Amino acid sequence: MTAIDMMGGFTGAHWALLGWLALLSGLLALDDTALGQTWLSQPLPAAAVAGLVCGHPLLGLAVGLPLQLALVMNLPVGQTVTGDASAGAVAAVGGAILAGKVPAALGGFHGLTEGAPRGDLALTGWLLLGAALWSLGGHPLIQAERRLHLIWMLQGRRTLRDGNLSRVERIHGRCLAATLVRGVLYGGVGVLAMAGLWVPAFEALPAGLRGAMAWVPVLASALGVGAVLERYGVGRHWRWVGAGAIAGWALGVLT
Repeated sequence: MTAIDMMGGFTGAHWALLGWLALLSGLLALDDTALGQTWLSQPLPAAAVAGLVCGHPLLGLAVGLPLQLALVMNLPVGQTVTGDASAGAVAAVGGAILAGKVPAALGGFHGLTEGAPRGDLALTGWLLLGAALWSLGGHPLIQAERRLHLIWMLQGRRTLRDGNLSRVERIHGRCLAATLVRGVLYGGVGVLAMAGLWVPAFEALPAGLRGAMAWVPVLASALGVGAVLERYGVGRHWRWVGAGAIAGWALGVLT
């Protein structure tokens, strides 16, 4: 199914859901660093809320939990956050719902030991990969937006001369509006891209590559542990990725 075919089959309910998901993405973009900072913009709560909006909270958890583990050190606390994880999480969950491709057994939770079909685990991994790529794609947009904010805020230096504080308030409001619009547009486009292109492409993957996607949820926790250890100078995370790969292989063989 192409993106055009999918959009042609959209009903009013589909477009309404897309609008709600885009608005959610915009609000989460504000929450990331600009306003609130409730941490709902972290991958797990962002995906969980998107799942609730779509009426499928377990899908949100299946996508959000491994993504949160992989990005456990990517926190908006005294550092530059890499990527737009909240938009990626919303896009993956919403795209799967709109494309009608939800893992039947939610393999990201049950794994191979619970008898979940490997295809379900692979689809979960494909959604995680799509969320991660869409998150990385949003990083240049965030940096461009922040440069725009800087240009606007530098205009506030005139307030030092005339004392007009309302100028700074207007500039601040403009910056917040830009963040909201960026989040709405990037999140909405992401949902459409996932539903019309990324999720349908799963069926076209070679069998070997599709099977490899089942390892992605397994590797996410190892990547997260490695990121924590590397941050504190204990070791390089690639060793933990390798350990996760070996563990995933053993799990598949032994069960």
